[in-house]
Amino acid sequence: MALRPGRAPARSFTLHPEHVPVAWGVAPGRPVFVNLDGDYGYLEDGYYASLDREAAGDTVVPTTAEALDAYVVPIALVKAERAGLPVPSYEIVTDRFPPPPVMAYPINPFSSRGERLDTPADVEARRKGLTYTGKYAVMCQRLPIGCRVDTLRVVLGRTLVPEYEAYARSLFACFRLPLTKARVIVTSDAYELSALEPLPWRSLSPEERALVEEAGTWLD
Repeated sequence: MALRPGRAPARSFTLHPEHVPVAWGVAPGRPVFVNLDGDYGYLEDGYYASLDREAAGDTVVPTTAEALDAYVVPIALVKAERAGLPVPSYEIVTDRFPPPPVMAYPINPFSSRGERLDTPADVEARRKGLTYTGKYAVMCQRLPIGCRVDTLRVVLGRTLVPEYEAYARSLFACFRLPLTKARVIVTSDAYELSALEPLPWRSLSPEERALVEEAGTWLD
């Protein structure tokens, strides 16, 4: 097993069959183990929890590959597009940024945290920091005039925000992240996925934990 030294085994949680998206193609009767750590970054505890289940031959969400891809913004947007989810217009640059406003996400081994740049002054102030003085690329997503940028908390495909109920289900079906924060660009006619970020279990509200209890069963 791949258990991280010094880490206690995670409790086992399985989804009720009616909460398993049809798009996953899971065989009837096969248990789906859910990794509820919420932070699935490489070599974090959540990463090892999925790795342990994979090593045991279980069906687990997310797999380590799914988790790593979800946090790399360019890969996540390609995956979303293939699943029919709207994404913003974007380009990958190293120096010449598009006219603001934009959401800018560094593509490098050190940081993936996005920043909103609303003015030319913002771009000039952050260009060198985001690109590490031109060494790394940055994904720039164009922000339409009049849009807003929301942060949506998704718990097993559900959310406490009624406006986003259907969208949360679509994100869960596509990315298979049990707990995630989704940054969403809201225009007059679409929800455009901007990025996915960790949503640690410890940060869930009592109402969000209740959503978990309704969706599955604790086995230990």
